[in-house]
Amino acid sequence: MSEGLQGEAIEPLILKKKIKIPAGAHGGAWKVAYADFVTAMMAFFLLLWLLNATTEEQMTGLSDYFAPPSAAEDSQGIGQALSGAVASLEGAMRSASSPPVTSVAIPSYGSEESGKETGEEREDPAEANVNVGDATAEQQEQEMLDDALAKLKQSIEDDPTVRDLQDSIIYEVTDEGLMIQLLDYQRREMFEPGTDQMTRRAVRLLALISGIIVQLPNDVAITGHTDSAAQPGATAEYGNWELSGDRAAASRKWMERNGFPTGRLIRVEGKADSDLLDPRDPENERNRRISILLLRQNPPAKETTVFVPGVDDVPGGAAGSAPARDTTGLAPPPLPEN
Repeated sequence: MSEGLQGEAIEPLILKKKIKIPAGAHGGAWKVAYADFVTAMMAFFLLLWLLNATTEEQMTGLSDYFAPPSAAEDSQGIGQALSGAVASLEGAMRSASSPPVTSVAIPSYGSEESGKETGEEREDPAEANVNVGDATAEQQEQEMLDDALAKLKQSIEDDPTVRDLQDSIIYEVTDEGLMIQLLDYQRREMFEPGTDQMTRRAVRLLALISGIIVQLPNDVAITGHTDSAAQPGATAEYGNWELSGDRAAASRKWMERNGFPTGRLIRVEGKADSDLLDPRDPENERNRRISILLLRQNPPAKETTVFVPGVDDVPGGAAGSAPARDTTGLAPPPLPEN
């Protein structure tokens, strides 16, 4: 150790140099895994919320929608390997000792050959399914109309402003649909005498009716009626026909103002006194009414008889008394020559 000028020991200087080595970059794989985890948890809680908010009917409908069609609904494989006929064995290699082979055609269900030997007629399953589907649609629509009728009666009964007008309303479920008639009764009138101006309570009734039937998909027809008496202020140019038509149009306008779609009001007409509610008393005030018909989308089928002149005439019998016959393929009668 060296000594200074005064004989003191001098400590050596030690220089330390730190060398920084950059660390390796961190990987981001954990972010991908975390994102997948968060997404899965979000989907899981979304599924729990949907299960809690969905009714049993909605879940059943979703299940039926995504269910694959059953084997019974598929085609019968006509013309294919499963058409019901034995494949032809002509040209097949047979030994000399093999017995002769006879091809036998097995008629499939619904073919012309089926049922000939037994003499029985079988119903086409496709037609049976259509009939069952139509019956189900008619039943569902009938239940919808009955439910709408019950709601309408309850809403009118709960409204104090029109509660006493229940005797002025006639409800009827017909083959055409749900008929609601608003009529004058015991001086409780739906329109001002001789005009198409609706009373306040009649407007309230239309609002209640519109609010119920707008929930159904059915179309609506509106018809105006009058009695046989001459209305106040009637003239030769403006009588019961014009008045009944204007009242039907006024009812249409009030229903539209209450939110009923214009496109579903398919018929607005006036019939004057041609369709009286009380034919025995043509001047009865109950004949003055507005008819609102909620038309069925699946009306019941009706049997009709077609009369073709020159084909269904029966000598010695009344016209049209012949039984109905199949007129498919018959040509129309020739036009008379000039």
